[in-house]
Amino acid sequence: MTNITEPARDWSAVAAAWDANVEEVDLLSFEATAALFDRVAVQPGDRVLELAAGPGTLGATWSQLVGPSGTVVLSDIAPGMVETAHRRNAVLDNVEVAVLDASAIDRPDGSFDVVACRMGLMFTPDPSAALAEIRRVLAPAGRVGALTWAGIEHNPWMTCVGIAAMMNGLVSGGPPVGPGSIFSLSNPVELESLVKGAGFLDVKVEEFAIAFRADDIDSHVDRVSSLAGPLAAAFEAATQEQHAAVRRTAAELAAQYITDDGVEIPGRAILVSGRV
Repeated sequence: MTNITEPARDWSAVAAAWDANVEEVDLLSFEATAALFDRVAVQPGDRVLELAAGPGTLGATWSQLVGPSGTVVLSDIAPGMVETAHRRNAVLDNVEVAVLDASAIDRPDGSFDVVACRMGLMFTPDPSAALAEIRRVLAPAGRVGALTWAGIEHNPWMTCVGIAAMMNGLVSGGPPVGPGSIFSLSNPVELESLVKGAGFLDVKVEEFAIAFRADDIDSHVDRVSSLAGPLAAAFEAATQEQHAAVRRTAAELAAQYITDDGVEIPGRAILVSGRV
């Protein structure tokens, strides 16, 4: 069995897979991402920090929004992701790419007008500490926006793969709801309280439906397992028999979402936003 550890290593290992698939994945969360941009209300001249930016696909959009007088820092804890983001954004003069840990952001107080994070805050071992750091590096009137996943029951796109992997011995440790896990910030009431507790004002929590589509369940399993850093290592180490067993189990768990046209499995994201 493979334990889910060392986030920087795990996410660096899937950087190439993200680079190859991220446009398709970004389309799935288009509505939620558009809302994130809207809530942080980037203005020309703003200084933007994106945490857990992965392969940096939002770099061009941030760059255009801040204009030539603004600056953008795309960051990730995983060096492999940062290398990919650098390649994607090398031609943008107002975009910097850096390895940064959301729990200890290596930038001075008040360095940014906007801090955004898509599907990364829940992976921090101490989200309160991460939010305190975000609050610290934001200037007066600064804005924050973060996307996380809603509860397990709302995200069968992930659970059908994760549970199948657990049932067939690829991973251990129970449902990923503890600190640093994918569903650790899935309660909207608790998330709102956490952000308010960090000192943010006008905190707003919203939810967005996301549909994961694939030609068949095998394609869905392959995509999820190749992109999910903590799972990817487990699938890499699995035998062919285990891979086949996971696909069979996932097909059983997701049977209600399989049609003659393929598979469409629902998901739900949470967007939390606020200001200093």
